[in-house]
Amino acid sequence: MASERLDLRKVRLVLADLDGTLTVSRDSYKLDLETIAALRRLEKLGIKVGLVSGNSYPVLRGLATYLGLSGGVVAENGCVVYHSGTYVAVCEPLDRKIAKEFADKFNLRESWQNEFRRFEYAFYPATVSKEMREWAELRGLMIKSSGYAVHITKNTEGKGRGVRKLLEMAGIDKSYVLGIGDSDTDVEFFREVGVRVAVANADESLKSASDFITRSPSSEGVREIVEIIVEEREHE
Repeated sequence: MASERLDLRKVRLVLADLDGTLTVSRDSYKLDLETIAALRRLEKLGIKVGLVSGNSYPVLRGLATYLGLSGGVVAENGCVVYHSGTYVAVCEPLDRKIAKEFADKFNLRESWQNEFRRFEYAFYPATVSKEMREWAELRGLMIKSSGYAVHITKNTEGKGRGVRKLLEMAGIDKSYVLGIGDSDTDVEFFREVGVRVAVANADESLKSASDFITRSPSSEGVREIVEIIVEEREHE
């Protein structure tokens, strides 16, 4: 599908994953500043940009504010939503003791962001074992790897739950929304948007759920789709 062109003239909101999507690669935490500049160009054209990620709310809210992105934030893989001054939690909290139990049992390192989470916790390394899945299932928890970390939560709808709430708060129909991501954790997110874009180095599960696959990986792929949107807007 990478060779097909999309009609993106309807897009009014772009929702982007962070790690592996806006970063320079899937094993880096460095933001691609050229891609951020491209997203700000969308904002100047009246197309809002929001962040949808497994990162904690303080991280995403800070990034959105300082990067000049006004489309809102979905944090903790769908459990926390922020839009236009309003913060909403849409998941059941997960006891902090469970996170410690999980880390101790499987000898995992907790994310520094766990201190700021309430609904979902992250751990390193990012590989999910059969034993981890069984442990999570026995406790009624969802477990997934973003490629950066292992995440556990009570939320069975993933990022999709938060994206659905964000669009409700923004008063925008999903047909006007483009989502872009790189990992299996973005599959549920893609069900809630009208245009689904996977970067070239995305997980195969996400590519299968996409309308378009970029030719370039990670942040370069984001820039690629932004250029198409800008070109179509400028030639309307």
